[in-house]
Amino acid sequence: MSLLVSMRRSPIAASGLIRRSLAGPLVLAAVSALSVAGLFSRMMNYQLRRDEELYVPPARLLDDHHLYADFFYNHTPGSAWLFHAVRTVVGSNDLLLDGRVAVFLGWLLFAAAISLFTYRMTGSLFLSWSLTTLTLVNELLLTQAGMGATNNFLPLPFSFIGMALIVVVATGRGEEQWLLGLAGLSLALAVDIKASAIAFVIVAGGAVWFLPGRLDVAERLRRHVAPLLAGGVVGGLPVLSYLVVDTRRFLDNVVGYHLGPHKAYFLSAASAGEGAATSLMAKALLAHGMLLGNGTAAAALVALIVAGLFWRMQSGPGRSLDRGVIWSLVFVFVAFVASSFVALVPTPSFPQYFAPPLVCVPLALAVLLSALPATILPQAKMVTLAAAAAVLIGQGPRLMQDVATFLKPRDWTVFAVHRAGAAMADRLKAKGLDGRVATIAPIYPLEGGLPVYAELATGPFLFRTADLVSPALARSYRMVTPEGVAALFAVEPPAAFLLGFEPAIEAPLRKFAESHGYRPLANFAIRDRYGVGRLWVRPTP
Repeated sequence: MSLLVSMRRSPIAASGLIRRSLAGPLVLAAVSALSVAGLFSRMMNYQLRRDEELYVPPARLLDDHHLYADFFYNHTPGSAWLFHAVRTVVGSNDLLLDGRVAVFLGWLLFAAAISLFTYRMTGSLFLSWSLTTLTLVNELLLTQAGMGATNNFLPLPFSFIGMALIVVVATGRGEEQWLLGLAGLSLALAVDIKASAIAFVIVAGGAVWFLPGRLDVAERLRRHVAPLLAGGVVGGLPVLSYLVVDTRRFLDNVVGYHLGPHKAYFLSAASAGEGAATSLMAKALLAHGMLLGNGTAAAALVALIVAGLFWRMQSGPGRSLDRGVIWSLVFVFVAFVASSFVALVPTPSFPQYFAPPLVCVPLALAVLLSALPATILPQAKMVTLAAAAAVLIGQGPRLMQDVATFLKPRDWTVFAVHRAGAAMADRLKAKGLDGRVATIAPIYPLEGGLPVYAELATGPFLFRTADLVSPALARSYRMVTPEGVAALFAVEPPAAFLLGFEPAIEAPLRKFAESHGYRPLANFAIRDRYGVGRLWVRPTP
């Protein structure tokens, strides 16, 4: 109304007011667009990581293989099928590209979810942008946890959405039954991708019994518990189907491997130099570094504390927080503790394990900011905006490191990896060689459309722990031991070996290659952060 009055009285003054009112949103839009371009460029140029040798191959293998039964995979099935779905929809044979595009879409979903939830809670565009920036421009997420084609980042948006919908119901901002159904669906989808997301499911499952409202047990069961459970069952069908059809194999792959050979390997000298935290003290220090020592997390914590102080300054004897706000803050705190505990429990522990607790930061901030009185909200906006600006400045160089390549896709790492695989296929074709490629770096031959051995199809992880696998577990795995490679290759000799990335683990493969006349091709090498891969080809008659 005031803008209309101003336009009638002074068109010139009104035009200035319009420009000022649009300046802020336009600046935020420009910074956001540049940040998204920087993020995408960084993901496309991030060096290939060892973990991707496990997560990316199913994008191709699922064309004609069965997950778990035909090849080893030690996680819940969500990311495997997602990467395969992206490849199928796009019609691409660039496997690493497909996987990273799927993760990039997860980033966009997470950003949209935080923005919409914060706006729903506070009605402020600036707070929405600030909380999204505080959460996502994070050193942990801008490194391996969020850049590679793995399952580390993908559960986060779904866990956040599920938690946020429950908070919306608790604070009386939405229709409870269908929102709780969607919450259950979203939380279960996160578990489909990574089992550790079960922490949020457990907390949510207990919390809905105590949602604000005077309901008897039967009514609470009908209106709160049943919708969440129904959504969870639907969302959890991918996991439930494997669990029902082949219970033992699924549990041996997803649970048994981590509790047995995986843990034993990292407690041995063989894992030296891989950066795993195995002692309680090492895991506690890692948690501190990821959750509190991280600059972004620290800035978010400052904003959270200041927001609390602002509320405290405005609270008098007759003022108290709304019951729904108190319930939501307790709910989010319990979720933070539970997800942090789940990150600490596994041995070994890695930085990416501490990404899930970060979803609680924007939830807590948005809830607390929504409770601030109108008189103090402008100051809170300035604090959170300043904190967001601080993390952008701090992480800006990392975020924008590869933005110059945004319009030069030929220079992207994902296409370099694909070209290496295609070049391998061309060299073997020129030699007249058909057959499988034996390697613990299967992405390269699969990028070139070459077949690999199912026993080695998801990287070095099972092969390097094969001697630590119990006979009971071995029955559930498609595997080969270092001593068994000779028998495997005797039945179906490889067309070639790709070796040189991890010499200690590859030693049995190289021994077979050398003893059977395989020789490295001249003028062919694949270089990545793990070494130089050489193509050893089968001798021709």
